[in-house]
Amino acid sequence: MRYFELTVDRDLSNPVQVQRLDTQVYKNGVTKEDFDAIRQLQVAYFDHTEQTEICDVLWEPAFMVSDALRRVFLLYEPEMEFKGVQLFADDLEDQTSPLYWMPYIEPVGCMGEGSSKYPNGMLEKLVLDSDAPVGRRHIFRVADILEHKIIISLPVAESMIRRQMTGAALKPVAFCGPGAGSGKEGASCQTRNI
Repeated sequence: MRYFELTVDRDLSNPVQVQRLDTQVYKNGVTKEDFDAIRQLQVAYFDHTEQTEICDVLWEPAFMVSDALRRVFLLYEPEMEFKGVQLFADDLEDQTSPLYWMPYIEPVGCMGEGSSKYPNGMLEKLVLDSDAPVGRRHIFRVADILEHKIIISLPVAESMIRRQMTGAALKPVAFCGPGAGSGKEGASCQTRNI
């Protein structure tokens, strides 16, 4: 199966900025135990102006998805759990109130030999192991790194493109291992495109 990394859409200039949400609780990389302790629905606020872009993916203070994207994720990962964040505009006259969801995305140990890190531990190059225990997962997070890297399958990527989801870009993921390229044992690597 082909996979892509979800990355920040650099074309967005003014995405929703969530306010009055506890960033010690709502953050990337939480453990399952910490996720389970989060309230099922939390209220937060945002400053809604004409320039504010209400998109389907938020990256701060944590990775969150719109209600529409949550439904897409559940099509492919029916067991995925979410915690809701109901946003309201700061202006009481403004009735804009988008609903976002923070998913628990399971980490998977899947880094291949071609991966490299900077001396400070940050990831320099991500290459996934074609023999990693990804199984039939469509959405997962890369384990054992400082960053919060979310990987999605080609079917999820196509569903997002068809629905014109905003706030994220797709970056093809490189794989290394026997199943990645020519079929020969060893360090064959390839980048998988749509």
